[in-house]
Amino acid sequence: MRIVFLLFTLIFGLALLSCSNDGSADSLKAKELDLNKRELELRRMERDQKKEQDSGQKQQLEALKWDFYYNGRFEFCADYPANFLRPQGESQNNDGNVFTTANGSSEMRASGMYNVLDESITEAFKSASAKNVYYDSEHQITYKAQKGNWFVISGTYFESIFYVKTILIGETFYTVYFEYHPSERKQFDEIIKRVTKNFPAC
Repeated sequence: MRIVFLLFTLIFGLALLSCSNDGSADSLKAKELDLNKRELELRRMERDQKKEQDSGQKQQLEALKWDFYYNGRFEFCADYPANFLRPQGESQNNDGNVFTTANGSSEMRASGMYNVLDESITEAFKSASAKNVYYDSEHQITYKAQKGNWFVISGTYFESIFYVKTILIGETFYTVYFEYHPSERKQFDEIIKRVTKNFPAC
C-alpha cells in the first residue's frame, strides 16, 4: 500500500513537472513570436520611411528649375538649379561665382584661372592631390582620376562631401566645385551629373 502511494505521488509529480515545462516552453515560444513580429514591423517602418525619403528627393529633383551663369572674364557657362542654389555674386576679380542653398549648408563654385605656371593637366592634378589631400589637410581625398584634359577629385571636408572637376582649355583652367552634406548625396549626384556634363561650354 505504501509502495502504491509512493508510485502515485511520483507519477503525479512528473505529470505536474511536464505541464510546467510545457507551459514555460509555450510562454517562451509566444515571446519569441512576439519579438519576431515586432522586428518585422520595425523593418517595415524603416522601409516605408526610406521610400518616403527617396520619393521626396525624387520630387525635389524633378522640380529643379535650371538656369545658367555666364562669366564674361573667362567666357564660360555653368548650369545651376536656380530654385535650389542661389548665386551670391561674382568675386571681386570676376573669376567666378558661388551658389549656396538657402541655409548655406551646401554650395557650388564655378571659376576660371589663367595657367600662369604653364602646367600640364597631369602636373596640375598631382599638385592638387599631393599627399592625398586637395590642397589642404581638411580636404581628405577618397577618389581621384585624371584623363585627357581634365581631372576629378572627391572626398570629405569635415562632415561634408566635396567634389571638384578641373578642365584645361588653352591657357585657362576651369573649375567647378561642390560641397554638401551626406544627406543630400542623391540630390547632388544628379546636380553634379548635369553641371559637369556641359561645363564650361555655353
